Amino acid sequence: MNKTLIVARYEYLHHVSNKRFWILLVSVPLGMLLVILVSALLSFASLDTRPVGLVDQGSLIQLEPDNSIKSTLFNPQIHLFLYPTEESARQAASAGKIQGFAVLPEDYLSSYQVTYWTNKQPGGDIQNVITSFISKNLMTAENISPSVLRRITEGSHISLQSLDGSQTSDGTGWHRIIVPLVIGVLNFIVVMSSGGYLLQALVEEKENRTIEIMLTSVPGREIMAGKILGNLSVGLTQIVVWIVLLFIAGVVFRNKLGFLADISLSGVYLFISVALMVLSFIFTAALMATLGSALTSSQESQSIIGLMVLPMMLPFYFINIFMTHPNGALARVLSFIPLSAPLALSLRMAFSTVAPLEIVLVFVVVITLTLLMFLLAGAAFRRGMLRYNKRLSLKELFHKETNHA
Repeated sequence: MNKTLIVARYEYLHHVSNKRFWILLVSVPLGMLLVILVSALLSFASLDTRPVGLVDQGSLIQLEPDNSIKSTLFNPQIHLFLYPTEESARQAASAGKIQGFAVLPEDYLSSYQVTYWTNKQPGGDIQNVITSFISKNLMTAENISPSVLRRITEGSHISLQSLDGSQTSDGTGWHRIIVPLVIGVLNFIVVMSSGGYLLQALVEEKENRTIEIMLTSVPGREIMAGKILGNLSVGLTQIVVWIVLLFIAGVVFRNKLGFLADISLSGVYLFISVALMVLSFIFTAALMATLGSALTSSQESQSIIGLMVLPMMLPFYFINIFMTHPNGALARVLSFIPLSAPLALSLRMAFSTVAPLEIVLVFVVVITLTLLMFLLAGAAFRRGMLRYNKRLSLKELFHKETNHA
């Protein structure tokens, strides 16, 4: 009877019942939430949200400032108050009621010069509040209709369309990087946590010789497959929980964080990204199993886990290349490497059109390399798990594998 599922069930329950699993599962979303809140708090604290004043000496202002929108943590507002004289505005500024005031002179229509009185350098947000309010009043004086005035104030909405008609964006593109980055971070955390579990477990079982007892009742191939399957289930559990929490957070904060409304997700895009992430984890699990079978101590396993970081982070290091040349040679090469494929292909699809045939070829290459790594893991397990004093070198592994062919 095949005991792969029994081993997989044991591995899954063993890790899920571990405090480390729950700490990681909870700490990642809480950490992301904490980063967002701290960033918002720092931004809000550094921004002086006190009102600013405006003195109209040329009788050009016809509209009342719209101060109906309340200032919030995620949407800070700077209100504008009108003052009849410069002296009254100066008194309000001295009392701390406003942070400064602008004076619109009588000759503004000929000089277009505005003087802003303050004790500190004004930010761009203050300048935007003042200039946009003046612009609205000037256009109102020209009898421009409210709808045209609103369109002039908001600016034109420019969209980009690929020549083949397959991809559309709003022209800015900044928000398209959010989803690939989330996928890259999730892939990194899952691989480093669940893959690390597998590597450390194999080395520890080898050190305390528990593996000898297991091999008396379960074939080595079934042990290896069960361990990989169990750790894959642990990783998928983490991914599902985090995706659900991200979805809930997106629904809750959608109205409070305006940029969330700009993010549109394609079902095909998500499927490709998640499928590659799962394949990448399977490949990494087999790679960890191979290394765990070849190593002789837990100290060595810690250094090996660190080496996995570089190939997974390569798309992050070359993110400018992905944004400017998403179909260049480097971006394409990283799309075919299992460790970097999830983030690399996700970035390419976010910033360009990737041919369906190339996407299929990426999956074929990644799946093929994953299967080969599984075969290598099985060979390493058979030849290395019972070696306690000497590491199994790759040269020995391939040489012996050739002799058995």
